[in-house]
Amino acid sequence: MNPRQKAEKPQDPSLAPLSAEEALRRHQAGDRSPEVLKTLNQAAWEAYHAPWEPSAETQAMTDEMPDLPLPDEGLTPLTQDMIGAWVAQEGYTAFSHPTRGFLINYKFGLRSDRCVTFRIYITGKNADILVLNWCCDKRVPPDQFLRALRLCNWWNNEYRWPRAMVEQDFRYTDADEDPPPSKEEVEAREATHATHFILDYQICLPHGVHQKTLDSLINSAVETSWTFWRRAHEDWGL
Repeated sequence: MNPRQKAEKPQDPSLAPLSAEEALRRHQAGDRSPEVLKTLNQAAWEAYHAPWEPSAETQAMTDEMPDLPLPDEGLTPLTQDMIGAWVAQEGYTAFSHPTRGFLINYKFGLRSDRCVTFRIYITGKNADILVLNWCCDKRVPPDQFLRALRLCNWWNNEYRWPRAMVEQDFRYTDADEDPPPSKEEVEAREATHATHFILDYQICLPHGVHQKTLDSLINSAVETSWTFWRRAHEDWGL
């Protein structure tokens, strides 16, 4: 091949500089490659600056969707063993069941003026919903029901979670509870129409969770729950 033939050889289109029109077309189609962004950045500079102005160092525009680790990278599917690890780490004595999670009974507290029961378990069709549920032995008299509702409304407005509610369990049959109450307790509920507070927090973790993240989440919820019980007793007299 002589020099003339070599000079007349067609140039590979892939090696040719990218035109602004082609870069714009590819950008509109979703292409965010450095080559496309660099070409558009340079074209924008040339369109809004005079030829005699010193050219700024060309930098590619930042990607609109930067490459981030996938949400499930390094995560572990939520299991009861992970909850058990948190229970052991905190040093709790808990009742456990393969399908009903863990049940922790706290001792009577002077500042909260009640005994609190904390249940933590996993539910959902895909077993990926973490449920934290608190109740207590202190009942709310019927004449304080509206006041208890106001407390829950105030709490739910001030705190993101756990959510507070007043449960009228005297309206339910014993078959609706797990475990079901005794016959005497059912009769007492129906006779007094007393209610009680429930705190509830649920979060779906379809991609799994890190153990440390799970521990932090549960600890934060437990700490916040004690704020509710103290406020109910000290500020609301309930």
